[in-house]
Amino acid sequence: MSIPFEPRVKPFSGSAREGKPVLVGLDYFRALAGSLCAETGADMALIALLDTTDGRRAKLLAGSTAGELLPAGLLPLGPAFINALLNSEQMSISAGARSRVRGDAYLEANEIEAVAALRFTAGRDMPHAGAIILLSKEGFDENIDASTVLAAHSERAGVEFLHYFAEAKLKETISQALLLNYSKSMFMANISHELRTPISAMVGYAALIRDGEIDQKTLRNYANQICTSGDSLLTLIGDVMSLAMLEISDETAKREKFDLVDIARTGRRLIEQQAAGKNLTLKGTTGKDSIMVEGDAGHTKKALMNLLTNAVKYTSKGTIEIAVSIEPNGNAQLSVIDTGVGMTDTEIAEACEPLGTFTHAYDMHQEGAGLGLPITVLLMERQAAKLVIDSTKGHGTRAHLIFPPKLVLNEEGDFI
Repeated sequence: MSIPFEPRVKPFSGSAREGKPVLVGLDYFRALAGSLCAETGADMALIALLDTTDGRRAKLLAGSTAGELLPAGLLPLGPAFINALLNSEQMSISAGARSRVRGDAYLEANEIEAVAALRFTAGRDMPHAGAIILLSKEGFDENIDASTVLAAHSERAGVEFLHYFAEAKLKETISQALLLNYSKSMFMANISHELRTPISAMVGYAALIRDGEIDQKTLRNYANQICTSGDSLLTLIGDVMSLAMLEISDETAKREKFDLVDIARTGRRLIEQQAAGKNLTLKGTTGKDSIMVEGDAGHTKKALMNLLTNAVKYTSKGTIEIAVSIEPNGNAQLSVIDTGVGMTDTEIAEACEPLGTFTHAYDMHQEGAGLGLPITVLLMERQAAKLVIDSTKGHGTRAHLIFPPKLVLNEEGDFI
């Protein structure tokens, strides 16, 4: 049955009257939905957000039925109805709606006979559209043209639809700003802690040298500890500077030809001593003598060293393998494979985020600011390449520097 209504109800405007505030955005849509049921005798009025690229993503902003507001969520109407509305700005069916819009389960289940709908755009180049939809089981009031009523509200509804979008975008911007501010605070707290550790060690050993009478052997040991802490401090500061420069610099990476196999050999030579210090087996494998790619050799070498340093740091026993290959899909791939602590997918995502919370598995085993992977991501992105990590908690990590086929050159290098 239709909802009882007064046929002479004045059209809803949402404007300020008798001291009442002007309704805007979702408040306007909620009030409009209830008013439309009364104006036209519709059983249901829906204010919808349509995705013009995919009708299945339609969203209900506001709705009213039997005098009750409907909760926001997915639009109850099916793809058949939504696609029909996307293909036409206006829909008016006074009877036989179920046979006219075939295949819509909602119309069938609720025995809807009459439909009036109006679609309006949200603005130029926007992938969304708004819609006002009226549904009736027994037809609309014969004294009122439902389509005319919808047309009278279309201009104001379009404005409020843009208001809704602007408000939603503002809320998202504020939310992102708050999250970024929190993340930066966490980042600075983490960096401050990491800076304090080597500085405290340096000051402590220097104080022992200053205040005590020590033999040459102990003096050399203290000096060695100071040097080690200093190296750690310089590495940390270098990583912070690298990350900052990569994020703020607009300069693109170099475009040069270089050999991934040669980069792998260099990386192996540079990491050998660190791996030997932990009794780790270091292996190198490749199916070709040379794999030429186009990109930035310096960026790639830095990215590889970040991966190798992580592999040594977070592997207690076992092997570290450096592999270079051409994959069946044409990608050139430089990989670092270790038998270390491993990570979950969530921990990988956090580890690659520059302003993350730094609570991934590595933190439980070693100290570190967590900057190596974020820097590696940026180094590869600047070359139109990427970093892909495949890891299993407790069973090691496979990190791949991947160059797409467009950057792979069919050339042979000239190496001994």
